[in-house]
Amino acid sequence: EAVVLVHAPGRTTNARFGVIDTPISNYPNISNRNFIDQYVFTKLRRFHIVPAELSSDAEFLRRLCLDVTGTLPPPERVREFLAGEDPNKRDNLIELILDSPEYVDYWTFRFADFFRVHYRNTSGYKNWIRNSIARNIPYDQMARERIATQGNTGPIGHYIKSVSAEMSLPEEIMSEDVRLFLGLRIECAQCHNHPFEVWTQDQFWGLAAFYGQLTRVRDLALYFDDEQGNGEHSGGPLVMHPRTKVEAKPKFLDGTVPNIIGAEPRMRLAEWITSPANPYFSRAIVNRIWSHFFGRGIVDPVDDVRDTNPPTHPELLESLARDFEQHGYDLKHLMRRILQSRTYQAAGSPNETNEHNRINYSRALPRRLDAEVLLDAITRVTDVEEIFEVHNYVGGGVEPVGTRAINLVPEVSPSQFLDVFGRPPVRDAMPFRDYRPTLNQALHMLAGSTYVSKIIQDGGRADRLLKSDATNRDIIQEFYLAALSRFPTSRELEELESLFNEATSRRKATADLVWALIASREFTYNH
Repeated sequence: EAVVLVHAPGRTTNARFGVIDTPISNYPNISNRNFIDQYVFTKLRRFHIVPAELSSDAEFLRRLCLDVTGTLPPPERVREFLAGEDPNKRDNLIELILDSPEYVDYWTFRFADFFRVHYRNTSGYKNWIRNSIARNIPYDQMARERIATQGNTGPIGHYIKSVSAEMSLPEEIMSEDVRLFLGLRIECAQCHNHPFEVWTQDQFWGLAAFYGQLTRVRDLALYFDDEQGNGEHSGGPLVMHPRTKVEAKPKFLDGTVPNIIGAEPRMRLAEWITSPANPYFSRAIVNRIWSHFFGRGIVDPVDDVRDTNPPTHPELLESLARDFEQHGYDLKHLMRRILQSRTYQAAGSPNETNEHNRINYSRALPRRLDAEVLLDAITRVTDVEEIFEVHNYVGGGVEPVGTRAINLVPEVSPSQFLDVFGRPPVRDAMPFRDYRPTLNQALHMLAGSTYVSKIIQDGGRADRLLKSDATNRDIIQEFYLAALSRFPTSRELEELESLFNEATSRRKATADLVWALIASREFTYNH
């Protein structure tokens, strides 16, 4: 499958082509659960790719809990769900999880990641994110508040750099906001017209000019737009066009010059960015949320929307964006749409037609867990809390017992495990996570304290089971439910019971079992 792009002066279009190896004469009839399936399955049928079967209840439960709450379901909850016979139990579970405190915790973590919360701004900024998620504030309102906020609380802190504590420059703030809220990378136009896209240098500096009046009174940590040029950035025009050497005037990407009354240029920009007439805003967040649930965006990377990087399913992206707008920019509604779809609930096991297909959502692709989620998952399986230290430069000590890794601020709480497994160390720019396996990760699995000391620690899950009247079969099943959200197959159970019987000690056999589970690909990936 490939896209052919056609360029002409001021115009571009594309056409998508695919080569079908073996046509399917008796293509199965797959029922749709909502409009997402209609778009996905129509394309799959056209390309003669058969979607995977519906996921098992165990597969769906684990995937949903990790995707929406960043945590594993406890064994008793797994047993309950697998035994349930209600035909609507999946939809009921979706509603239950979307209304859970764990949902608020996890999506605070997710937004804190790409909204760039760091230790210098974490207090008010992260609380603003948490309150917005907990109250399900419309996303367009969140965007306007982040772009146009003034004062010394809430999202105003994202203007500070974590390392130097200096204010970001107008062009830096603008580039990040455009990348975050519109999915566009226009940095290349900072020095010259973009050589391959439509963005010009004048457009870049016209947008940067909206941030030109932003200043700070450092002693009060007070940020505001000041047309008189007082405060930290005093001394005349703040945004100068590097080619014309004159002050850049605020101008939207479409060339419109706004009527700015008083000191509110960023509010005018925020209103334009979140306007339904803006073709990028809704598509950008819809694409970002989709990428979280499927491991890739309809446009991928999610913040690189351009003519030369077209969406795999343009009609689907447009329909999701319109549906999002029509339902008041409700993030939970968007997630519910995706989670209820047959596309999301497809199994991960491939068939002959979709084994090598990775862009058409014909099956669930394995996605490596974020470092923080992985550490929290190991903690839940072993039932041994992680102790997180606090850097001396913020007072030292340790975090409260029970603190989850997703609640940490990277610069405040050092962690060798999190660093090894890909936590972004600094958030002075939008963070990048590298999910490729490394030698350090393999060594940590073999000898790292997280994988060695937690497994059989006094008071943990394994220790309690060994001191109870639990049989070998009970121990095996309990850890399978805790780690993989499923019962072991009959073959797995038979072989593991044999290993327990042959082991020199029951304690060692249990430790080996737990290590094998938490070091397995099935555990370290969502699938």
